[in-house]
Amino acid sequence: MGTTVLAAVAALGWGAADYCGARASRNAPATRVVLLSQVLSLPVIALWLAATASHGPRPTALAWGFAAGACGALGLVLLYRTLAAEGIVLVAPVTGVTAAVVPLAAGLAVQAAPGPLALCGVCCAVLSIALVSRVGRIRRAGVATRTVLLALAAGGALGLQLVLLSHPGPDAGLWPLAGARAASVLCVAPGALRGWSKAAAAPVPWLPVVVAGVLDSAAFAFCLFAMDRGLLSVVGPIVSLYPAATVVLALVLDRERVTAHQALGLCLGAGALLLVAV
Repeated sequence: MGTTVLAAVAALGWGAADYCGARASRNAPATRVVLLSQVLSLPVIALWLAATASHGPRPTALAWGFAAGACGALGLVLLYRTLAAEGIVLVAPVTGVTAAVVPLAAGLAVQAAPGPLALCGVCCAVLSIALVSRVGRIRRAGVATRTVLLALAAGGALGLQLVLLSHPGPDAGLWPLAGARAASVLCVAPGALRGWSKAAAAPVPWLPVVVAGVLDSAAFAFCLFAMDRGLLSVVGPIVSLYPAATVVLALVLDRERVTAHQALGLCLGAGALLLVAV
């Protein structure tokens, strides 16, 4: 039960962070949004480490975290940029399903398979991601192809991040988070700083940027806690339910209407959590 709750909290945090990041990227470059959100979240990470660390950093934990952070930074830049340009409802389903399938496949390949109910719940989670995120139709084929490719790349990078996070082990604590944040800042900084002067006139939407960074770091921590307790093939798809939170926020705050397949997707997501928790 604890693993499911931790993974669900991580999904909620990442979904809300993605919504804030997408909103901020409408008014500022995606690379700048990612860089500022990552840097401004460093005090939160320091507090997490101070409260939970029982030993100093270990090179292997930092290295795995660094690799995961590099993948996550690439995924976030692609995700925020595509969400801002094409809309949440077009990008979230492809990205979310891809991010769920990658750790699911890796977990089934290298770890023990989950029980029948849990595996059924995982399948429901993947289907839920596709349904809850599907709102409208893509009208232009040229835009659709580019959007799908970018969403696949973003989902693959974010899914690979989850796979890498499963390697440090339970004794690593939250130190992989420190390595991941260092990698994301180093990877995004060149692109963000290169265009800083050209986009200097564009105001930074500080509130969504700060909220995105804080929620992203908190979700990262809860994901690590869940990875320490459960199988990657179960935790990965549950964490990847984050598009549900992203779309629900878009529905509530942007006043979009809930469709029948969205309602079905939310019900499937709830059922998936129950099946995995049994």
